[in-house]
Amino acid sequence: MSHCTKFNFTYSDEEAIVRAFRKMDVQTSSELITEYKNDFQKKILSHFGYMGSKQMRAICGCKNGINMFMCKIEENRYELVCEHPNITPQIQDQMNNLGVEFQQAYVEVAVDAVVKRLENSGTPTQVTKMEHKYTINFGPSLEYQVVVSYDDNVVKEEVFGVKGNFCTALTEDIENILSHPEAELVSEFKTEIDMVVEDQVLQVISLEF
Repeated sequence: MSHCTKFNFTYSDEEAIVRAFRKMDVQTSSELITEYKNDFQKKILSHFGYMGSKQMRAICGCKNGINMFMCKIEENRYELVCEHPNITPQIQDQMNNLGVEFQQAYVEVAVDAVVKRLENSGTPTQVTKMEHKYTINFGPSLEYQVVVSYDDNVVKEEVFGVKGNFCTALTEDIENILSHPEAELVSEFKTEIDMVVEDQVLQVISLEF
């Protein structure tokens, strides 16, 4: 292993959020939404012009009759909120499942960004998808590897077989999309990072990063 980095998961990239919705076949719009503290405020007072306790910009979509709002709660930080007019245990389960599905789609957008750069360099690439885990194999014999896994709100990225500091550039897209810009990145580096990159394949690939 060249290096391993862990950081807290955050929805921080608006373009990636839109792409994640598209992966779920959900059309999106950007709107200003209002937060109400209770149903009385929402259903009654809103008709008299009450603007609620908070307004925020959101990327909105709808799937299976459930409204999905990716709310901008602060700079570079979004939060997913699902809404339905009739909350039942079944609807709540569907909302929870949509949250899991969206997170998976969002992580996949970050993986796609790395794969696109690798393919642009003409490098054979293969992606293996498992629950909460993506493995990217690349190289003439698919001998190099990037593994992205997530558990709750922690993301772990691992790079195998890559020498030199190129291994950190290889995962920058993942970090930029899945973490907050001010997030703490906890990294463990192996001796490979200090080695000179003599592999011409890696030298060509690094030009894309």
